Amino acid sequence: MKKIYVDLKSNSYSIFVGHSIFSLLPEILAQKKLNKNILVVVDANVEKLNRGKIKTLISAAADKHNVYLLKPGENSKSYTELNKIYSFLLDNNYGRDTLIIAVGGGVTGDLAGYSAATFMRGVQLVHIPTTLLAAVDSSIGGKTGINFEKKKNMIGSFYQPELVLIDTEFLETLPKDEMVSGAGEIVKYAYLSDSNFYSFILENISGIISGSNKQLEKAILNSVAIKAAVVSQDEKESGLRKILNLGHTFAHALETELNFKIKHGQAVTAGVIAALNLSNILNLLPGRHLNNLLQLPKKIVLPRKLTGLNNENLFRIMLHDKKNRNGKIKFVLLSEVGNLLLDVEADKKYVFKALDKMKKDITC
Repeated sequence: MKKIYVDLKSNSYSIFVGHSIFSLLPEILAQKKLNKNILVVVDANVEKLNRGKIKTLISAAADKHNVYLLKPGENSKSYTELNKIYSFLLDNNYGRDTLIIAVGGGVTGDLAGYSAATFMRGVQLVHIPTTLLAAVDSSIGGKTGINFEKKKNMIGSFYQPELVLIDTEFLETLPKDEMVSGAGEIVKYAYLSDSNFYSFILENISGIISGSNKQLEKAILNSVAIKAAVVSQDEKESGLRKILNLGHTFAHALETELNFKIKHGQAVTAGVIAALNLSNILNLLPGRHLNNLLQLPKKIVLPRKLTGLNNENLFRIMLHDKKNRNGKIKFVLLSEVGNLLLDVEADKKYVFKALDKMKKDITC
């Protein structure tokens, strides 16, 4: 088991990474002296596959425990589902001495995290991500929230967990589209890091998606370490942490326009392609480097329905992106691996051109 530390001014915590370490949960909770009145918010699919294990371990760790089953899918990140969790907590007499444990992917973590952040003005939270995307990205850093009026993550808060436990055994039962989705965020980290990690991901992305143990473990550990280091320096995205949004302005628009019928990581991969193209169009990324850097995301097969989207609609959605300032869309772009450019503005015609190039790249 490896441990990575998120070092914050307050509420620092550890990320535990390993295979078959879910069984250590009662011991870790006891060491941390966390509350023993536990509500497990768990993805229904995950619960079905791990019902006995979850029940046994939570029973061993808790004085009182209940399980809240969450319907899989982005539509669960809603006020309706959030209110159901509040009601469940109140109906079962939970108070400020509650520990909420999120077991599932990004939707589960975001929703359960926001529940923990707001119930009784904040109760303890633990993340146990069960998808590759949640493991390398959404479970780390304290972003919680729900979607609102068909817009992604419009309501939420920064709320750090007590710990994150990443058991790679959960990933062994994931369907391929979930591994592809997680690979989208790993691709993003490849551009944020250095040439060595980028080259490793470029050479091994197929093995990572197929679940090759050594390749997957290295990709997870490096991605987690990158995000932990960034969050440690900039917890609430006032500066450096913005680099983690590479491709996401495009990605959130793609997800919204498709009514969330696309995996987040697939949208991120397409968004990274668009961001690379926009970087080139704005003369930030030399043309001689563009084709080389496009090799990585183009190794991931993306849904063809991305190619038929209307640019005007996508741009209109981007105008509501929460990262915007003064009504201007702010992009994260790059000039080379490891050199990210923050808060870049671009004329509408250039954004359209980047989207058109992205659509063409997907079909190649």
